[in-house]
Amino acid sequence: MTKTIIEGKMDAKLTILYGSSEEDDIIFYEEFKKLEKEHPDKIKVVHVLSCEVVSLDGCEMGFITADIIEKYCDVKNSTFFICGPQVMYEFVEKELKKFELPQKRIRREAFGEIKEIIGYPGFPKELAEKTFKIKTQIGNLTKKIPAMATESILVAMERANLAPPSKCRSGECGFCRSLLISGDIYISPISDWRKAADKKFNYFHPCYSYPISDLEINVPRHL
Repeated sequence: MTKTIIEGKMDAKLTILYGSSEEDDIIFYEEFKKLEKEHPDKIKVVHVLSCEVVSLDGCEMGFITADIIEKYCDVKNSTFFICGPQVMYEFVEKELKKFELPQKRIRREAFGEIKEIIGYPGFPKELAEKTFKIKTQIGNLTKKIPAMATESILVAMERANLAPPSKCRSGECGFCRSLLISGDIYISPISDWRKAADKKFNYFHPCYSYPISDLEINVPRHL
């Protein structure tokens, strides 16, 4: 992304808030420093270190908080991309919530399926031990399969050896996009990347959707 902006292929200004535990954890430190010096109008790199001893100049201490974000970013006119481990996503997303930004302006690198869906807002915990039936139409095959409320519909189909389409497993790419014919599903409001038209016409992403009743679905068969 940095190279694309510097080469003029993307009209944007990039600010990188780079969080690290130790100075030695920083990747491409010299490369970013050189690019920042050569293109100060296009790139700004701020290192945020959580270690106790820091020798580098110009670093912030601690974690990437709302105060640090606001200090270096034009929050109202920026889109935020988060890349890192799950604990970082959870921390930074809580900090970004303080700005009340539209969800479409906060994006994450695809990091796989949710591990503990029961802890997400709005999930019906009383159904956590339930198993439902899914009538699945995939290509020319129709099959009824069991699915637990706490496992994604994609995982349920994989357990049934249906070979459903999947790529990011994060609800973002839309490769597994399917049609909900009947029944109810839970989709985390934090990670619902569907277009408005898909929501209106009952399309969903099985990798980030969970059954909370018996279902009937139509899944595309990609070649």
